[in-house]
Amino acid sequence: MKTYLFTPLVLLGLLASGQLAKAQTTTLPVDMATAVVVAQQQYTSAFVVHPELYNGPEYLDYAKPYHERTGHQFLLSTESQLGRVAYNKHVFNSIPLNYDIVRDQVVVSPPQSPLTLRLVNEKVQEFTIGTHRFTRLVADSATQSVIRTGYYEVLLDSTVQVLARRSKRMQERISQNYINVEFTQTNKLFMQKAGHYYPVASKSSVLGLFADRSKEMQKYLQDHKLRFNKAQREASIVALATYYCSLPKQ
Repeated sequence: MKTYLFTPLVLLGLLASGQLAKAQTTTLPVDMATAVVVAQQQYTSAFVVHPELYNGPEYLDYAKPYHERTGHQFLLSTESQLGRVAYNKHVFNSIPLNYDIVRDQVVVSPPQSPLTLRLVNEKVQEFTIGTHRFTRLVADSATQSVIRTGYYEVLLDSTVQVLARRSKRMQERISQNYINVEFTQTNKLFMQKAGHYYPVASKSSVLGLFADRSKEMQKYLQDHKLRFNKAQREASIVALATYYCSLPKQ
């Protein structure tokens, strides 16, 4: 029986050259197999910069030149937050992310670099910032009258989906020969049921989609005193949809 004696550096070299992948087509001794796992972990950690991720165009903060700014162009904060992104068929965890909801762009900050990059939208499948999970929808001839291509926050993901389109309007104002800018957020809600997308903004629009369980939905709405004003509409729609999904099939 041959004895395999590979140092971590040799193993890393084999991993990089692809020779180890060939060697793994045959059964390896237990010690060798353990060494391979360790070397693979070392090899992966050596590339924390993730060249597959940090390869987009530079992101320039277009709000900086203004004299005064009211608000900002990002979802939550001007500061990046740790998140997760599925990008170019790879999944990256614990990545500093931000989301520009004026231009619908995901922004990343490479470690030890002064540059900020924006991800190529077509390569992003989904991402999460904090507790907010977003998926990218691509409109087609059947859906373009309701949704447009872009990122949507997933508020409920069950037999029915509730989605929110987060965006901000950027408005310039001239004051004392200076150009200032103000950012105002808007939220549009959508529901996906049986493969079709519907805009939802009122109690009637939601109940109309759940007409097959009208009695149960009306009772739930009254019992829980759900309101559809601006402050409570989103939570109420999610609550109704969640209850609908929990009902046994007829």
